[in-house]
Amino acid sequence: MNDLLAAAQKACEAAMAAGAEFADVSVQQGRRINVELERCAIKSCDARLSARVSVRAFVRGGQGSASATGLEESEALIAARNAVDLAKAAEPDPDFVSLPEPAAYPPVEGLYDPRIAELQVTELIQWATDNIDAAREVDSEVLVSGGGGAGWSKNVIVNSLGVEASSLSTHIGLSIFAVIRRGEDVGSYFEFDSARMLDDLVPEGIGASATREALKFLGARVIETGVLPVVFGPLASQDIFATLCWNANAESVQRRRSFLAGKKGQRIGSKLLTLTDDPLIPRGLGSSAFDGEGFPRRRLTVVENGVLLSWLHSSYTANKAKEPNTGHSTRGGISPTNVNPLLGDLPAAQIIRDTSEGLYVPAGGISPNSVSGDFSGTVDFGFKIENGQLAYPVKKTMIAGNVLEFFGNLNAISSDARREPGMVMPTIRVDGLRVAGGK
Repeated sequence: MNDLLAAAQKACEAAMAAGAEFADVSVQQGRRINVELERCAIKSCDARLSARVSVRAFVRGGQGSASATGLEESEALIAARNAVDLAKAAEPDPDFVSLPEPAAYPPVEGLYDPRIAELQVTELIQWATDNIDAAREVDSEVLVSGGGGAGWSKNVIVNSLGVEASSLSTHIGLSIFAVIRRGEDVGSYFEFDSARMLDDLVPEGIGASATREALKFLGARVIETGVLPVVFGPLASQDIFATLCWNANAESVQRRRSFLAGKKGQRIGSKLLTLTDDPLIPRGLGSSAFDGEGFPRRRLTVVENGVLLSWLHSSYTANKAKEPNTGHSTRGGISPTNVNPLLGDLPAAQIIRDTSEGLYVPAGGISPNSVSGDFSGTVDFGFKIENGQLAYPVKKTMIAGNVLEFFGNLNAISSDARREPGMVMPTIRVDGLRVAGGK
């Protein structure tokens, strides 16, 4: 880590000597191994080492950015001078105030596992082939694609005000997509598992689970167009909640490019809706002690009982709004971390039983227009609900609506949930969605 810190400090000093008023430098180094599957066979596998120096310089608020691949000092110094030249040429920005100042970082446990760092690609290959075999035991004609990846990374951030932050982390994951064909009939689904620590990964059973679910999507039917309640399963709800927090980023709000602009302190959903963004969860997939600018992370309540409480800020947007920095910078933007809802009172099975007619969507979210909040999209995986039961899979189906109406019509969040490291993913139900059947 000391070599990365030295490289960052030298690049930052070079930027200031070249005329920057503020500067920060991120240095990253890591190793990644990958296995790719296609049609029940290993398509490719590789292992890569990488290193990168990224410099930002500010002159009269104007920003210049430049980067270099590798840790060669000469290349890092060139990147620093290039960033300053670009900052001098940039349009001055009176809204820029300052970069973050030094601060203490919160402890976050479980972000680095040496067993993952030392993992060999042969072990990923074994997990992948075992899942192919398990999938074929469920259905001998299944076609399996997907793959796995694992790696470690070191990250150092320094700035001209004295910030020095460093982290060491690991990630690992395996995903399987299963496709089953019966003549013209096709059923498909996917399953995955991801972790920061090896003990949290369960590679067994992913292929078999994906194949069993794919079989359920054979015999899909077209449904009639109407306005129906839609029950979203755990993978869908996680995507939906993350989408809302993505659009609470202050940069989009300040540019009037978010449907949440002007709605802070207002009700944007039902009273069931409470969302927190917590980057300090031990072992969390999105956890870290500091953001992309070296600012300390903290837990943030974004929505409480349906009321929008907070924006996600970087140092720039926080200074511009004269609000506290929330530590959500990614250097190139603003992003949520571990988004989690407050759970409800009914189990997921009861929510489905209480729905006399509707649609169940186990995976796949909504992609609203960032300004208007309107959305429409296809349902890649769905079941018609009849008399409180999943009656049959659907095809050629779309759902549409407005995201604020969507959250206003949220009338159930399950008490049980799928759990991945740092994430709680319940089942939810939303009334009054426009469901369009195909022909």
